[in-house]
Amino acid sequence: MKFINSRPDFPFSDAVIYSGTILETVLTGIPSGQKKPIEGGVQAETREIFRQLDAILAQAGVDKTAIVSGRLYLQEVNRDIAAVNQIWAAYFGSHPPNRRAYGVNLQAGMLIEAAFVAELK
Repeated sequence: MKFINSRPDFPFSDAVIYSGTILETVLTGIPSGQKKPIEGGVQAETREIFRQLDAILAQAGVDKTAIVSGRLYLQEVNRDIAAVNQIWAAYFGSHPPNRRAYGVNLQAGMLIEAAFVAELK
């Protein structure tokens, strides 16, 4: 098992590779070293999540086409899902992975948290 970006300020890693072929990650719109989400609303937080995801995937030697599924956790799912869908569609383009979206109570003022599973080649 390999831990990616284990952070001393949080009790978890940004991503874990297990069985040598699967990467799983949970990301927020909180940049590394910060305590609160990036400003600008749910779209800005989503873009920050994808920025972090790109960095993690690069460390694992793959890109966004390795993503097989995603889970979105939104503070205001009914209000924000259309805005998130715009960023999601632009990011994934012709490679739309499986996805679920849930309404949840998030901490630290977050509007979105996202979990991804990628297949490593």
